Amino acid sequence: MSIGFFSRLPLHGDLRHLPGDGRNRGDWNNDPTATGATARYQPGDAFSYMDYLSQVARAAEINGFDGVLLVNGPAGEEPWTTSSLLARETKQLKFINAFQPFHFSPWAAAQMAATLQRASNNRLIWNIINGGSEVVQRQVGDFTPHDDRYERADEFLQVVKGYWSNPKFSFEGKYYRAENGGLTPPLSKSPIPLICTAGSSEPARELGARHADYYLMRAEHPDEVRELIRDVRQRAKQWGREDSIRFGMSIDVITRATDEEAFAEAARFFNEGIQAGADKNVVNFSGLRSAQQLSYEKQFRTGKIVEQWDDCFIYPNVWAGFGYIGIPPGCALVGSYANVAERVQEYADLGISKFFLAGYPHLEEMYRLGEYVLPRLRQAAVQQSPAKAVAAVR
Repeated sequence: MSIGFFSRLPLHGDLRHLPGDGRNRGDWNNDPTATGATARYQPGDAFSYMDYLSQVARAAEINGFDGVLLVNGPAGEEPWTTSSLLARETKQLKFINAFQPFHFSPWAAAQMAATLQRASNNRLIWNIINGGSEVVQRQVGDFTPHDDRYERADEFLQVVKGYWSNPKFSFEGKYYRAENGGLTPPLSKSPIPLICTAGSSEPARELGARHADYYLMRAEHPDEVRELIRDVRQRAKQWGREDSIRFGMSIDVITRATDEEAFAEAARFFNEGIQAGADKNVVNFSGLRSAQQLSYEKQFRTGKIVEQWDDCFIYPNVWAGFGYIGIPPGCALVGSYANVAERVQEYADLGISKFFLAGYPHLEEMYRLGEYVLPRLRQAAVQQSPAKAVAAVR
């Protein structure tokens, strides 16, 4: 099985220190009223935060990543606009735009996607999300109940696919209607973006089983990952897709030459987060293990509650400390270059074929991953099957 590697663009800021500790100067969320030495970008500067994102995107391409994920959140840059700008500054990098069907009509999404495909030489991928935090959903104006959002997403994708394949497409559903409409050449000649979905709820699994080219998940204990893959693949069978659906994993990385160096960095993040009170706000973050849930699981499995940074390991080198202090996606691979590569390979052996790897700060960690982790995985692919080495790990 081939393995692909993606990273992430820090649309929400690239933290060298956690929010609230008073040292996050120069980040996306820097005080816009700051002046003098405390302000990163002065009025009239030639450079902006978008230029930094361009630097990260180019670093991803230089270091052999296939593409980058653009997470959508109310406190960050908008993914479609960002990818449209950066597609003109990169050569082959793919852009995985996260968005909710709530954000666009099916027609607007199809037309925008086809245009971006034409402009970027078909480098757009969709990550269809449906929200996790009810608080955030209401903040952005969506009061649709959780399960209904997945029903809406199912209709949304049916209509988009219909528009893309038929210039006289009609549809009547609960959320959408269409009558004799659709893309026409040259827009319809562009390939529809690959579709990623995520979510562990029943409706999320059903949506992925029916529509996803890649069903994405967070890192968990390998036994839980194995069971989730089995379940979603079984659900896809009813649509005749059990052999076509593939699986991806989003996980941050803290890696250094030795475990001890990586552990020290994880401890720094954890301690700064606790000092800033981030663990008390974790329930406001979508898709994360809550501090309470993590504490319960840790106590159930080991008899210990979360008191220190190293209480957050749920498996060798798999650390849920980011989730405890409210940093998505929640888990990180923490350890030496060799051990991180070993854990990635272990997940790949379970059936994961796309890995989304990133760290803080993104630019520096992009080079660290590209120089010390990805080459180990490429070498492992060469040793496993020399004849397939070129295609095995891109």
